[in-house]
Amino acid sequence: MLLRRTFTAITFAASLAVLIACSGIPLLSPNREGMAPWDKLPDGNGIAWIHQYTHDPGIDPLYLACFQYENDAALQRVVDTFTLEPLPDETDVATFTDTMPDPIDWFPLDHVTATYVFGGSSAYPGGDREYVANLWVDSTKHIAIIERTWW
Repeated sequence: MLLRRTFTAITFAASLAVLIACSGIPLLSPNREGMAPWDKLPDGNGIAWIHQYTHDPGIDPLYLACFQYENDAALQRVVDTFTLEPLPDETDVATFTDTMPDPIDWFPLDHVTATYVFGGSSAYPGGDREYVANLWVDSTKHIAIIERTWW
């Protein structure tokens, strides 16, 4: 009888500990935290966000944002912050912008002078992360659009 009560008490305590520990687990994907480009890299240091768009189906949102940059150093800060690299020659951009329910008047850019991608994406050879980040740049106007999403 004592053994049974002890087992019941231990089981109850363990269950309670698990519930308390798991209560901090978000119901939505943890990929959301710091995912919006404007959260990860706020205005300043040569960057000014112009447009922000979120398509959030409730799992992993698509973030798209347009920004102005003052100079090449500011653009390089964006490239470095999001671990981007130039799009390899003869490679298509892996993008989820075709999943947006409505067109956006500021996307795509009218003129693209450079494209950067997250090369570690599983969408590219050798990549192993289910994540994309793309940056389309118009260096003649010093504007760019960045896309970030998980799948």
